[in-house]
Amino acid sequence: MLTIPSDEEALAGLQGATIGSDLSPSIGYRIVSRAGAGAMFVSYYAVRTAPEGETPVVVKILRPSLFRQLGPSAAVIVKKEAVSLGRLNEQVPPTPFVVRLIDTGTFAVRRGTKTLDLPWITIEYVHGGVQGVTLRQRVQGTIQATGHAFDPARATRAIECISSGLSAVHDVGVVHRQLTPESILCCGSGDEELFKISDFGLARPRGIRETIMAGVVGNAGVAPPEMLSADPSTIGPWTDIFNLACVIFFVLTGEEYIVAESQAQALMAAMARTRRSILDTRWLHPALRANDQACKSIDFALRWASAGDAQERLQEAVAVAAMLSPYLRPASPVSALEKRLVASAGEQRARAEEMSPMTIPSTHLKAPGQARGELGQTMLSPRQPKAADRPSPDRAIEAELISVQPPPRASREPPQRASIIIERWTWSVLHHPSLDSVIRSVAWDGYGRCLAAATGGLLFWNGTGWSEASSGGLPSPQGVRFVHRIGPGRWLVGGDASTLAVYTTGGVTGVFQLPGEPQSHVALSGDLEDMGILVSATANDPRPLLHAFIAKRWLRPMPAEGVALLAAVARVEDERWLLVGRSTTGEGLVALYAPLDWHLERIPAPPARAFVACAGRPDLGLGIAVGAEGNVVWRYGQSVFTENIEPRRALSAVTIDNEGRAWAGSAGRIWVRRGGAPPMAGTWECVWENDAWVGPVVSLFVDSEVVVAVTADGGIIEGRVTG
Repeated sequence: MLTIPSDEEALAGLQGATIGSDLSPSIGYRIVSRAGAGAMFVSYYAVRTAPEGETPVVVKILRPSLFRQLGPSAAVIVKKEAVSLGRLNEQVPPTPFVVRLIDTGTFAVRRGTKTLDLPWITIEYVHGGVQGVTLRQRVQGTIQATGHAFDPARATRAIECISSGLSAVHDVGVVHRQLTPESILCCGSGDEELFKISDFGLARPRGIRETIMAGVVGNAGVAPPEMLSADPSTIGPWTDIFNLACVIFFVLTGEEYIVAESQAQALMAAMARTRRSILDTRWLHPALRANDQACKSIDFALRWASAGDAQERLQEAVAVAAMLSPYLRPASPVSALEKRLVASAGEQRARAEEMSPMTIPSTHLKAPGQARGELGQTMLSPRQPKAADRPSPDRAIEAELISVQPPPRASREPPQRASIIIERWTWSVLHHPSLDSVIRSVAWDGYGRCLAAATGGLLFWNGTGWSEASSGGLPSPQGVRFVHRIGPGRWLVGGDASTLAVYTTGGVTGVFQLPGEPQSHVALSGDLEDMGILVSATANDPRPLLHAFIAKRWLRPMPAEGVALLAAVARVEDERWLLVGRSTTGEGLVALYAPLDWHLERIPAPPARAFVACAGRPDLGLGIAVGAEGNVVWRYGQSVFTENIEPRRALSAVTIDNEGRAWAGSAGRIWVRRGGAPPMAGTWECVWENDAWVGPVVSLFVDSEVVVAVTADGGIIEGRVTG
């Protein structure tokens, strides 16, 4: 039993201790380091240890002083959060916009002559990365990097995520009551950025009558007027709408919506019928400031959502998002330079820290090895570039360059040179290979969440374990061949029986089939709202079919002549895709497909039994394909570069991270290419190896300083930068 001094609030002695789970004696939570402290909880980074593997989590323990102050009713705070989050966990997949509950219980500590059974709760670990984990950190970091708050597109994503999360909370009968920029956690970046609602200690779940007085653990800042009422019936979903308006104002401006110095001023300000305009703030994005009418419409929506009289207030979170969306989407898109500024600022802040906030002990790590492959180049076009477009000498490669055609769009930036800092990676087994079925395809929904198509049906990884996902409505659940993420908590699944279906946290929401003879859909890439391609096969024609769609309208399919099998497809430009597979002559195949030109061009590639995986960065005009004999083919602009990863292993997965670095996986191995993408010289470094893992890697997820790999037999390995 841990003994703490009478004045100990940080519970420093917990580091290294293990808290046992009431669910199973084989499950425990090993405390790694302190994450932070609030009015009610002290939070710790921890590792959940279980027979199936080790996963990062956050353990929140009630403050001893609050426990002594409230007595037995202190457990109500933890009970509320557990009940609130537990109701959302009942769905598989659960909503991605609310942090996930993992476990709850009590932990005995001795303080003087008394024993305190401190309540605790374990929630999912949200990997914030270099840009920060809370909404406040990300907005402030963006202001520091660019001189203004979120751009309209990023603000739209944030508002939609938060509003969807709040709607999910309300649907299960919970009122949050303390929605702030600190209670919204963030992960991912760019189009993959997710925002999750957390901190349900003050929530009021339906069916739980106990209430903690606001004076004990009060809400910071200006609260809705009904929060000060003695009548709990005045508090409802509309209470969260008031706070939502304040959060949205902060997202757009980086400033507080309503400012007050005392509780009396706060009440008067909340009841006032006037509100600040976003135009009166300092850090509003220029694209919004230039649109006076849009700003006035946004002001109107926020004023309505934050009305002092609850009966005059908007009642639903989705209504707020719907009112704002038309005035945010048409605004000018954020520039590529601005995106790099935000990412660069986050990296600089991360490097300034002496150590990572969380380090998971290694379960298996051999000394990394390096493999340098000979880099060769061929051209897709004989056209010579202008002298000004040729690579500068500092980007020259060891092999002689015949010519280099730049990407077709002048606005594209070439892959940037990778940092010379060599990271050290620590690896943990999140889940040992143990599935009976074989995973065919994986689509990530941010860190710690993915939907998988397996031979036994759909599976969902929730960060700690695999769960069967509902397949109701699918004509052939075991015949699903691919899953493709189309938005937060939304996927498109396809497979046998000509099946295409939209899949969400509520399960299958729509099934549709392409006309014509029965087909088996095997791969998809692109944006449903924009442009993409679908690869299919039929029983009566050995040639794969390439279906192109533009704005949800399908074009006539194109048979892929000379192709026996297409295994994967990736977008490498706005209107071009990289395809990999095997030709009718039994050779590995890499090809470039331009659906608007009805043109399929084979790319020269080294001999291989097959090429099985590919990845692309359309913003860079960059693509990569990997093959069964360690072959790597790069496509950049009009140039094609080839190299090998030694020793020659059957590469089965590949991805390109936000920094332009390539990662590749095979059975028992993960590599990263140091030195950037061709035409820069580089080396492939093996950063993880374990010959006991015989299942091939089928998917790689890479975010800031973390990489997660999934194998065909359900194994999950995670690596983190430790220095």
